[in-house]
Amino acid sequence: LQSQQPQLQRDANSGRYLCPYCNKGFSRPSSLRIHTYSHTGEKPFICAEEGCGRRFSVQSNMRRHLRVHRMGRSS
Repeated sequence: LQSQQPQLQRDANSGRYLCPYCNKGFSRPSSLRIHTYSHTGEKPFICAEEGCGRRFSVQSNMRRHLRVHRMGRSS
């Protein structure tokens, strides 16, 4: 099966992966993917706490959010 992901554009001089929206360069494709969420509004990281369902574009922000639920349980 072939992936449906678009070909990543790289800068000819630096070899960095370029954002198709703003041309910002990234050394890793994964960093470009995360950055792209800021343009598309995609929020693929979902809080797993029952009844919450908040979504985040950055995984570390979701992890920080989980503390809200943990603190509520320890009181």
